[in-house]
Amino acid sequence: MASTAASPPAWRGIALIVSGGVFFALMGALAKQESRAVPTFELVAARSAVSLLVIDLVRRRARVPLEFHDKPMLFSRSFAGFLAIGAYFFALRSIPLGDAVLLNNASPALTALGAVVLLHERMTAEKAVAMLGSSIGVWLLVRGRLGTLEAQGAIVGALSAVFSAWALVSLKVATRRNRSVIVVWSLTAACTFGSLLTIPFDEPWTLPGAFDCTLLLLTGVCAAFAQLLMTAGYRLLDASEASIYSYVNPLFAILAGVLAFGDRPAWGTWAGGSLILSSGLLVALADRMPWARRLAKETLP
Repeated sequence: MASTAASPPAWRGIALIVSGGVFFALMGALAKQESRAVPTFELVAARSAVSLLVIDLVRRRARVPLEFHDKPMLFSRSFAGFLAIGAYFFALRSIPLGDAVLLNNASPALTALGAVVLLHERMTAEKAVAMLGSSIGVWLLVRGRLGTLEAQGAIVGALSAVFSAWALVSLKVATRRNRSVIVVWSLTAACTFGSLLTIPFDEPWTLPGAFDCTLLLLTGVCAAFAQLLMTAGYRLLDASEASIYSYVNPLFAILAGVLAFGDRPAWGTWAGGSLILSSGLLVALADRMPWARRLAKETLP
């Protein structure tokens, strides 16, 4: 009888995604700490420049040439990723780390909508329910902050999910012909040079001290490893399966917020976060349900 155990590549994919989640949580904690000391896009520039150096070293060691395919989609993914990271880092300045990550994790339901509209994927009842649930979850996370100093950060944090969804829809096309390291290299390059263009419009950039420089360096290193681990994990798993395991990221972020900053998640975090994560899982699981697979087979030409 055939074994139902996960194959070695699947286990490696799961381990890569979970490890990437740990590095993303560390990056978020470091970025939140540094958001108090440097302007948002200076933080994005420092994080991205260090990541670019690390990723370019990986690219050179793997002897991967700088060859770009599907350039419009690759540019779309990189530009949207730049906006998503900027919005996420801005949100970290005023709201808890876990809340910022949960708001960003509303992107899978939005990605499903984008895939239906732009990639002509099938709209299902599960995806519609997930979009509604995710929207309510975002509202629960944001509504308690309306009229407070955290309102702007919460709203921009919700926008980071929109930009992330845009990036993920583009990524579905960009990774068909581009190597993972090239996709990540393009994103970090866009974030590095895109941040420099914001200097006239951002808060005055400062020269950080030795301690802050160390934390900025670690932020970039964690971001680079997180991107590489997550992207490699996605290549070893089905997209829906990989999405399921990526939902450990918010849990690691909430834990990091509690341990590093003494965050105490409010009821809106638990309720809204549960809806957002449940909605994302529903999107990830929808295509794995037996009836959905049967429907897909019946509609094949």
